[in-house]
Amino acid sequence: MTAVREGGTGRRARTFFPELEGLRGVAAVMVMLTHVALTTGVIASDMYGAPGNPVAGPVLNTMDVSVPIFFVLSGLVLYRPLALATLTDRPAMPLRPYFRRRALRILPAYWLLTVVALVVLNADAVDGPRDVLFPLLLLQVYDPATMPTGMEQTWSLATEVAFYLTLPLVAWALRRWARRVADPAARVRRIVLPLGGVVLVGAGFAAYHHLPSMGPFPTQHLWPTEYVGYLAAGMIVATLSAAAEVAPGRQPAVYRFLGRFPGLAWLGALAAYALACSPLSGPNEMNYPPLGAAMVDHTLYLVIAVLAVAPLALPTGRPRYMRAVLANPVVAFLGRISYGVFLWHVFHLWLWFGLTGAPLGTGNFWLVTATVLGASVVTATASWYLVERPAMRLRPWLGRAPVDPGAEAPRTVPEQPVVAAALPQWAAETAAPATPVN
Repeated sequence: MTAVREGGTGRRARTFFPELEGLRGVAAVMVMLTHVALTTGVIASDMYGAPGNPVAGPVLNTMDVSVPIFFVLSGLVLYRPLALATLTDRPAMPLRPYFRRRALRILPAYWLLTVVALVVLNADAVDGPRDVLFPLLLLQVYDPATMPTGMEQTWSLATEVAFYLTLPLVAWALRRWARRVADPAARVRRIVLPLGGVVLVGAGFAAYHHLPSMGPFPTQHLWPTEYVGYLAAGMIVATLSAAAEVAPGRQPAVYRFLGRFPGLAWLGALAAYALACSPLSGPNEMNYPPLGAAMVDHTLYLVIAVLAVAPLALPTGRPRYMRAVLANPVVAFLGRISYGVFLWHVFHLWLWFGLTGAPLGTGNFWLVTATVLGASVVTATASWYLVERPAMRLRPWLGRAPVDPGAEAPRTVPEQPVVAAALPQWAAETAAPATPVN
């Protein structure tokens, strides 16, 4: 991810957050581990008749918090430049380049998976154009009958795309509302408070979808409405990070505390993760949870995702141990190919069970993990170099991309001094060069 500022020459100086990409790679592997654990019977589930492992099962089942982490990351990465523009009175985002860049990043690799999955795993299940068009248009989440085998995890991608489509409108409304005042704290509040309301709306939909009258696994459970709160939480983090960048002296106290003690956020995330693994959060199995357990999970997942992501967006830099964990070469590479790992791992999982003939809910977890992870990394690497990166190279022709495709970001980049002429008076008065956290 990059944040941008105006330099003295009028060009944009880039500030990189490479740890966010590393976290994306970790989250992609967590998604894969959850699915392998489910299909090999490590996680208890009625669908496969597996009792589960009482120790490893809850730990691996809770790794599905990776999906909320993805959502919080998306809210942060996509909204942060828009929050910066709102707080510094820069021009609003041009829509056409934004939509084209999003399409080039998401669709080529996704369409390749869709075609391969339909041909290899679903040839006998395609009864008409609807079974092809709905997956291609990311509409399968609204009609589960059109969800292809080997693509079940792409329900979350439909939520991401819905967010991409609605973000410009939401950002426009927040911009108009926030710019009615000049005080920095008031501007931040005018952005954060409505987004806090969206977080509550998402929780409300989660509660509604888990009412006994809805039954297990209703279609609405996979719609964006239940997960919009995670995206809004990422936008809140983006706003606080942007405010800390343009006016370090006026940021909210909670964010100043995070800047001084970023490691406490990760400790809090680990504590919430441990609680989510415990019996206190309800049955830790891959069955549709009752209302109470669902809301505990929803809340804990929100806490884990926000606390895991927030310290990585500190404009003053990240601690060395965070850089060591998330910006080392291996994790950085996983982050770069994470989209492909996310897309292809379920396809390879179904191939494994189809070729071996092993019943679902059984199998050697470690053997299946090694096989699926290896195949996914190989496929994702090919997808990156042959599909994703070439598509992203088209972005400069369609409007300036935020970062050169495939360019290796430095492990940390100190913030550039803010040029007073580029900022409104309130920001210029409080802006100062920042130093990285060591």
